[in-house]
Amino acid sequence: MFKNKKITEEAEFKTLSSCPLFQGLNKSEQKTVIDISQVRDYSADEKVFSEGTVGLCFYIIVKGSVEIVTESPGGETASPKILRVYNEGGYFSEAHLFAEINHTVSCIAKDVTRLMIFTKPDFEDLIRIKPKIGNKLLLNFLQFLSTQLEKLYKENRELLVKS
Repeated sequence: MFKNKKITEEAEFKTLSSCPLFQGLNKSEQKTVIDISQVRDYSADEKVFSEGTVGLCFYIIVKGSVEIVTESPGGETASPKILRVYNEGGYFSEAHLFAEINHTVSCIAKDVTRLMIFTKPDFEDLIRIKPKIGNKLLLNFLQFLSTQLEKLYKENRELLVKS
C-alpha cells in the first residue's frame, strides 16, 4: 500500500495545492503545512471515525474514497445510510479544527485510502508559530465555512417553504 516516499511527497503537494482551503500558499508555506500533517492509510471498509466520538481532525483524501454515513438511521438493526461520498482531493471534518465537538456522522474508507490528517493542536501551533501562514489559512477557512453556512440557510428556507 502506497510505499514510494517521493511519490507520496508529490501527491501531498498536489493534494494540498488542489484544496481551496490552502490556496494562496507558496511552495515553502505548503511544505510547512505538509510538515504538520500526518498521513495514514486505511483499508477498504475501515472506519476513519465514528459517530458520537470527539472530532479533533481535518482530512484531505490523497488517494481513494470515503463514505460519510449515519450509523443507525432506522434503529440498531438498520444498515448505515450513505450521506455523501468523497473522492481523491475531497476534504471533510473542517469544523473540528476549530471546536471540540462530537462527530454527528461516521466515516468509512470505501476502498484502500490514504488521508492527510491535520489535528486541531498542530493547526493551533502552526497559527501561533507561523502567523503569516496561519492568517492565510484562517481567512480561507472562514470564507469556506461562511459559504457553507449560507448554503445551509438557503436549504432550510427552501424546506420551510415546501412544508
